Amino acid sequence: MQQPILEIKNLSKAYDRGETVALANFNLSLNKGEVLGLLGPNGAGKTTLISILSGTLRDFSGTIAFKGVDLFSDRRLKNQIGIVPQEMAFYEDLGALENLMFWGGLYSIPEKELKKRALDLLSLVELSSRAKEPIKKFSGGMKRRLNVAIGLIHQPELLLLDEPTVGIDVQAKVSILDIIRNVGLQGTSVIFTTHQLAEVEQTCTRIAIMDKGVILAQGTLAELIRIVGEKEIVVVSGEFTANRFSEAIKKLSPNGVEILSVADNEAHLAFTNSEGIPGMMQHLFKHQLALDDLKIKSPNLEAVFLKLTGRSLRD
Repeated sequence: MQQPILEIKNLSKAYDRGETVALANFNLSLNKGEVLGLLGPNGAGKTTLISILSGTLRDFSGTIAFKGVDLFSDRRLKNQIGIVPQEMAFYEDLGALENLMFWGGLYSIPEKELKKRALDLLSLVELSSRAKEPIKKFSGGMKRRLNVAIGLIHQPELLLLDEPTVGIDVQAKVSILDIIRNVGLQGTSVIFTTHQLAEVEQTCTRIAIMDKGVILAQGTLAELIRIVGEKEIVVVSGEFTANRFSEAIKKLSPNGVEILSVADNEAHLAFTNSEGIPGMMQHLFKHQLALDDLKIKSPNLEAVFLKLTGRSLRD
């Protein structure tokens, strides 16, 4: 059995003198070449985790082992980790090539080798034709792609990305996800945080669902979907409050219906047998709920998230 490249045990971090818990006895392991998508809403603790791993946030409890050694015991270990933060990390007045040469130079890479890596990365992120142009003229998607390239310039063994596709167009997003997937195939371990279900479905070898500072479940997409089971997922929308809908559903006599989440104007339910759906609709009409729409879906990652957290990612 291979040793995890990263192993986190009982990691805890709180803010506001302990009143706000960001991570609570958090545990995670990551193998070489594994691409882990860390999925969770705002406030789940994702950015806190990335900040601790990157060394920008201290004063925590627990242990973090990188390649079997305490991550903070040897500064050279940090040079084997690449960081792609939410905030852009480059100089706007410099060109893409100049930025890569500057940041790569911090790792004492020989100049000839560094320039080759920089040019290769510019090709990878489709910026070769704009290599010398000041970054301030780049679009948001181009800047995000350069941000990823900077995180890869020193060929890290572990790449950390915090919301790497925020605020960019679809084409740029697809490009970045392709890069993340290929980096994993080449043997680099990856953790990237996101709010987007589709991103982890398309990109990751493993997905971890996180909320309130802990991992609620993790596994492959197929393994996670088995948490919901072979059920029909029903999304009901209309002009109703969460309380009224919940009260009405609780009075529904037949078994086989499970509430995944209820909010004002929308509810997600799981049915063991789809034959119970018409009866449920009649029951809700009987309780005078104003319903506008009903959609039936197969079990998916969204349903798993709703079952585990009781809320959607947009909450």
